[in-house]
Amino acid sequence: MSARNSISATIPIPEGTVDVKYWWRHRNLRTLNVLMVFPLLSLFTQGFDGSMMNGLQSVESWRSYFGEPKGATLGLFNAAYPIGGLIATPFISLINDGFGRRAGLAIGASICCIGAAVQGGAQNLAMFVVARGILGCGAVLLGSSGAPLLTEIAHPAHRATATALFNTTYALGAIIAAWTTFGTFRIDGSAAWRIPSALQGAPSVIQLLGLWFVPESPRWLIYKDRGDEALQTLAKYHAEGNVNDALVQFEFHEIKEALAYERSTSPRSWIQGYLEFARSAGNRKRLFILMWSACFAQMSGNAFISYYLAPILNLVGLTSSLEQTLINATQQMLSWVSALYFATLPQRLGRRVLFLGSGVAIFFCLIGITTGSAVFANNASNKAAAGAVVAFLYLFSPAYNLGINGNLGLYIAEILPFHIRMRGQACFQLFSTCFTLLSTYAFPIGLDNMGWKFYTIFIPWVVIEFTVVYFVYPETKGFALEEIATLFDGENFGVRTGVDERELDKNAMDVEHAEVKT
Repeated sequence: MSARNSISATIPIPEGTVDVKYWWRHRNLRTLNVLMVFPLLSLFTQGFDGSMMNGLQSVESWRSYFGEPKGATLGLFNAAYPIGGLIATPFISLINDGFGRRAGLAIGASICCIGAAVQGGAQNLAMFVVARGILGCGAVLLGSSGAPLLTEIAHPAHRATATALFNTTYALGAIIAAWTTFGTFRIDGSAAWRIPSALQGAPSVIQLLGLWFVPESPRWLIYKDRGDEALQTLAKYHAEGNVNDALVQFEFHEIKEALAYERSTSPRSWIQGYLEFARSAGNRKRLFILMWSACFAQMSGNAFISYYLAPILNLVGLTSSLEQTLINATQQMLSWVSALYFATLPQRLGRRVLFLGSGVAIFFCLIGITTGSAVFANNASNKAAAGAVVAFLYLFSPAYNLGINGNLGLYIAEILPFHIRMRGQACFQLFSTCFTLLSTYAFPIGLDNMGWKFYTIFIPWVVIEFTVVYFVYPETKGFALEEIATLFDGENFGVRTGVDERELDKNAMDVEHAEVKT
């Protein structure tokens, strides 16, 4: 299958006057790339949550305070998080399309601050579970708002890497949580778990302070008939203020024409907006990809690492708090380093090949974890088997990060045209939280009833995931953001890339003359 699925872009994207290879030499582009750190922090809270819950299960004071939770009770602690996310899902499009991407981030961060405060001060099980629901609600708003904002404000040359970096902060949050619980488990009393619980709100506080300086999405500004502001934003951050820059003119006219076409075909009511996913073959394919992506992002065995590392380690004889919290902390460091590197690959290798490569790597990791656990179950003195399980647990995160971490966030944002981008994000978050709810609640019950045999369910399932991706997912590498729609809707989608070729040539000549004069 070719990278462009036999469909070519109508007009090549012109090069701007800014040297994107040495972007730090340009003040405004440098400022933009620094400011993108604030939306990048959106998944920090989710990563912190999973790793913290892993760590707390190894903290004796947390277990004793809440009555040694196991099975369904332990599942309830973790399931409250996606339940909160389900509550937030209907508001994703309403907030982001009505008030802007920054508003979605600000509201999500504010909710997370409240949830962290309640969680840190929880007096009983009910209060702790409610706090986790509040955190889940805010985290879904953050996760669904951050990636679209990055995609829509980044320089076209940096869009793939910037958006792929979005999910890497999940691992960064996990590292902070893992080392926090490693450092606090020795504290006597409830402070051992209250400190990491309250710290979960720290990245949201940082976001609230920094969002004042982050530019709003030019696409949203044009959508709200604020074209002059959008043009100035594009010119400032993509061409150091030059509104006549060929790339800026290309982006501006492309976005305007794409939105004009989308307005002419999109329904007006909220309900009809979601029904639009069923009205065309292209949108039905998008909806299926959203659902399937949410499925393999949550159901590929990654619950091993995200929420239930302690029970997995218990099954291979590693039961001490020191061993478990140390493994959790060091494993998360490897996860973050790999996520950062793999975020640079979609631009070079493409999105589809990374999905497939990740599926193969996860398959072999699951076989290693299952085999090692089975051998240890038959012979508890076999330390090599326990070591093999730990080794493959370490390798699982890089295998997952290869194609599902940053690459998935980029792909979801790319395949959705602007007029359904936030509704698509809402659908993805709905599917994702449902699968998360299933995995986080069912996994401890499965472990209690089946032990290591429960892992065998995921091995053939990953093969099915791989097969569907191979036959269904198109490659998006090499397309301008507005042009990706042609992969789903055909060449007659109605978006020509916005601006007449003669106008592009004139703009390019004007830029060249300006450079000669200076």
